[in-house]
Amino acid sequence: MNFIFDNLGSSYLNVEEQIFIMSRKVLCVDTEDRISSMSSAVEDEENLTTVTATSVESARDIINDGSVVGVVTSYTLADGNGMDIIQHVRDRIPQTPVVLFTDVSPSDIDTKSFEEVLVEYLNRDLPDAKDRLGFIINDVIDHSAQVGFLTPDNEEERLKALEEYDIDELPIEKSFQRITDLISTHFDIAVAFVGLLEKDEENFLACTGADWDSLTREDTMCTHSMLQEDVMVVENIANDNRFSKNEQLENLGIVSYAGANMTTPDGHVIGQVCALDHEPRTYTEAERQQLEQFAETVMEILELRQSVRASRRVEVGQ
Repeated sequence: MNFIFDNLGSSYLNVEEQIFIMSRKVLCVDTEDRISSMSSAVEDEENLTTVTATSVESARDIINDGSVVGVVTSYTLADGNGMDIIQHVRDRIPQTPVVLFTDVSPSDIDTKSFEEVLVEYLNRDLPDAKDRLGFIINDVIDHSAQVGFLTPDNEEERLKALEEYDIDELPIEKSFQRITDLISTHFDIAVAFVGLLEKDEENFLACTGADWDSLTREDTMCTHSMLQEDVMVVENIANDNRFSKNEQLENLGIVSYAGANMTTPDGHVIGQVCALDHEPRTYTEAERQQLEQFAETVMEILELRQSVRASRRVEVGQ
């Protein structure tokens, strides 16, 4: 994890601009004897309202609702710690900024499992900590909208890995079209596609059920899905704060989404294999695993075609 020590000029998690249409509701998570004080400190800042939780379990329920645009959490909680909260934010609403408000030193916080998470740290023992808390959460929400979409920490390396595949030179379109046809039939969904996440847009190599060429990284749901290790499922985008105000998704008729990572042997996510529908839809654990298998098949085809192409180059050069 990378901490930002009250440096308001630094980079924060990105939040899509549409959240500013909503009321700035902030989730405060703390122990029962401290939650009132934390909530009051946040609400002292103009335009901020709070919803509170005193356990990891109750905080997860609120995060799942997708209605908050910021989170303030203590480190020590009754049934876990602030890292549990941060991880759930990362999994469910990764564009949402988090302030870790605690008297625990950063050196004593276990961050090994959350290296990609970026949070703001504020020591609650500072004399003016409570006076500054509301200002800081408001400020990180403002600053987090400066970049239009989320990127992984290894974005430059990821883009270099994508370039190595020479997609334009590989005869893969027919193979991928057969796969998207199969996905559409297998899951009985409206649209299936294979997309590559390039610097500013997602380009579709094959698409069944729609005539799409590309979407900007700001608009595509795959920008969020690529940050998760497992399959990202959104049963109904109307109930998800990340996508409910996205006019482009609405225009395309997208209601439900499932996306699996296309991951290189070196661990870089270069694209997504996705299943979309025009109505709400759930996916069982078995179906999620099946979508991952489709994504693995796509990568196997890419690797095979790349290997064949490299061999032919060697033969020509001899």
